[in-house]
Amino acid sequence: MAAGGGREPRVAVAGATGAVGGQLLELILSRSFLTSELHPFASDAGEATTVDIGEEHHVVHRLESPAQLNRFDIVFLAVPERIAQEIIAARPGPALIDLSAATRAPAPAMPLVAPGLTTRARLSELQHARVFATPHPAAHAIATCLRALEIDSGFVSAVLLQGASAGGRDRIAAAIEQSTDLLSGRLSLEEQEVQRGFNLFIHREESLAQEVISLQASQLLGRAPQIMTSAVAAPVLHGAGLVIHLPAAPKAAGRVQEMLRAAPGLLTVEAGEPLGIADAVGQDAIIVRVDHRLEGVALWCVFDNTRLAALLALWIAENLPADSG
Repeated sequence: MAAGGGREPRVAVAGATGAVGGQLLELILSRSFLTSELHPFASDAGEATTVDIGEEHHVVHRLESPAQLNRFDIVFLAVPERIAQEIIAARPGPALIDLSAATRAPAPAMPLVAPGLTTRARLSELQHARVFATPHPAAHAIATCLRALEIDSGFVSAVLLQGASAGGRDRIAAAIEQSTDLLSGRLSLEEQEVQRGFNLFIHREESLAQEVISLQASQLLGRAPQIMTSAVAAPVLHGAGLVIHLPAAPKAAGRVQEMLRAAPGLLTVEAGEPLGIADAVGQDAIIVRVDHRLEGVALWCVFDNTRLAALLALWIAENLPADSG
């Protein structure tokens, strides 16, 4: 995407010191997305005054006001929802790509778009909105698989296993600390604190994610089956796993592997091949194993949730019309 006048866009990443923000910076610098300026911002810079991406050092600016973003063409909002909403309400001028939208239900005023599910023509039609929402990575994975298999009716269930990276770097650090304390026999939890190390559980965050993921997947598909999603926090640091249970689909009988293999963003492995969440960390693709059952089909999908979230946001920026900056 080029800004007006043919120059490359001026880009800001708000939340650059977070897990997803760091991935965004890495992808922007490693892919062919050219910028005339790239500025990392943090709502709370703390001690981190620079971020290192490869051999490059970038100064992190403290974001104190939405007005600081006025001169940019594209701004990625990899910040908590409260801060993102303040920036969106201020309408500073650039095209805003809101990654915090992944945690809430779709809103009519903010188009939910994703590669393989939203055409470039549709993205061009939506450019007047000036604010674009990225889906939850699990919603994108569900919708991508269902679209590939041409399933648009019936009932589908999905179970998401979320790693600590879904909660950002602080959650990762907490999981490491708790796991270390458990192994040392000295774990002491505060009141209301949840044991994240060596534990599977559903808490408020997972309960909220369940409905949001189903709603987002349905909106991305347009015509969709009834989707029921369960989300569980898993004791892994990075990545996520997703089991999708599908009824026997006559249209896809015997062709499930072939249809998934042809879908953009999916990488299939042979049935029975070992596949863990760790295998997806650092990978761009959603890796899928197909298991045929008497009662239908089960898809075991693993993906790097922070990297996929960043890729979904960057795809929007790469495909915005040249005059949208």
